[in-house]
Amino acid sequence: MLPSPVDPWQALVLGAVQGATEFLPVSSSGHLALAARLFGIDPAAGGHLLSVVVHGGTLAAVLVAYRRDVARLIRGLAGARDGRRELAMLVVGTLPLVLALVPGVRDAVVALEGNVRAVGAALVVTALLLASTRWAPPRNAPVSAVRALAIGVAQLGAIVPGVSRSGSTIATGLWLGLAPDDAARFSFLLSIPAILGAQIVEAAHLAEGPPLPTSTLALAFVASFVVGFACLTWLLAIARRGRLWVFVPYLLVVGTVAIALG
Repeated sequence: MLPSPVDPWQALVLGAVQGATEFLPVSSSGHLALAARLFGIDPAAGGHLLSVVVHGGTLAAVLVAYRRDVARLIRGLAGARDGRRELAMLVVGTLPLVLALVPGVRDAVVALEGNVRAVGAALVVTALLLASTRWAPPRNAPVSAVRALAIGVAQLGAIVPGVSRSGSTIATGLWLGLAPDDAARFSFLLSIPAILGAQIVEAAHLAEGPPLPTSTLALAFVASFVVGFACLTWLLAIARRGRLWVFVPYLLVVGTVAIALG
């Protein structure tokens, strides 16, 4: 959840932060929480509309980047054999997110967003997870139902602010034997229902915060989309080379500073 009220420049920065960190394995929720703290904004103050908008920007970015895959999945949804199996695997991978709807979970996540030390600790955990991928076995296993479910559980764990969704799901895929390309692709396709679900949850709370000007929301959306698309393209190139560990030093520094200053 993003806080409110925010001015246009803060919306622009928060949109860019969301765009960059939604796909880079450094945790969008953790960085948004830290950015809110930097701006002196209370994470529990509202801002659900802005949250929906910036997530919409990153959703648009992944839809554009994977437009051919999305088209094939839509054909599978319509009954075509092409894409039907992958669609089924995405459904299996999304199932664990249902647990995020358990009463009290959302309130706990919001509380963690305001705990800078907890966010910092989660960033360090993400760093260790990414570092471990250097020793993941190089294989070319298919995305089975069991693997999809395990990756989905990793995605569920990423509701904790500071735990990277893309980092945890790609790393899990690599440890389960998926090729780097397949692990990244499945992770980003799996982000589509995850982001949609987050938008629906936030939309249910739109009345809790003050309204924001259309221009402010537009700035946030454009920043989120443009930066998100660029970072998604960049991460795909990094993931194909199996070099997720390059983000480890950054995460360790930011996480340690957050813990120290929290």
